[in-house]
Amino acid sequence: MRHLAKLGVVLGALLLLPGQAIAEGVDELPKDIQDKLYAKDMLDPMQPIGPSAYRNWKSPRKPPWTIGYASSYAGNTWRAGVMDRLVQKLIAKWQKLGLLKEVLVTQSNLNDALQIQQMRQLVDRGVDALIVCCSNPTALNATVKYAFDKGVPTFSFVGYLTSPYSINSSSNYQLAGHRMGTWMAK
Repeated sequence: MRHLAKLGVVLGALLLLPGQAIAEGVDELPKDIQDKLYAKDMLDPMQPIGPSAYRNWKSPRKPPWTIGYASSYAGNTWRAGVMDRLVQKLIAKWQKLGLLKEVLVTQSNLNDALQIQQMRQLVDRGVDALIVCCSNPTALNATVKYAFDKGVPTFSFVGYLTSPYSINSSSNYQLAGHRMGTWMAK
């Protein structure tokens, strides 16, 4: 649930602050953050950490926005909790702030082809941004590019996409596992 809350902050900042720069790469982050979270020997080599296609992007539309949430799966308690928090807490809060018109939610039940179709339909319906919870780091990339070409940013959380046109919010699970194992061994 923290990922979704953080994603909301990122989404709001990206859409609300025209011209706001996003770090071009890890080298622009404070050294202690680089060392702690982006150590090369503790990072999935597939995880994108390079320059953002959205560095100088600004939303062409004013709030309130319509957001598409293309979820890959809702069949476990964690995902159900995320959806509940989104619907019961975050959407209402964002609407009260005048940032959000509505969130259109789709579920693909771990079917990448269906999630791709749903994402394209959301873009074609005119959403201002997409939030995805993906199950495959590469399957959605062409659709993310499709959204980018239509001016729709795609935010991935709890996992990452390898597309240079996505904004990823993902944990460094290798580092987390290493730290938990080290802690348990002590």
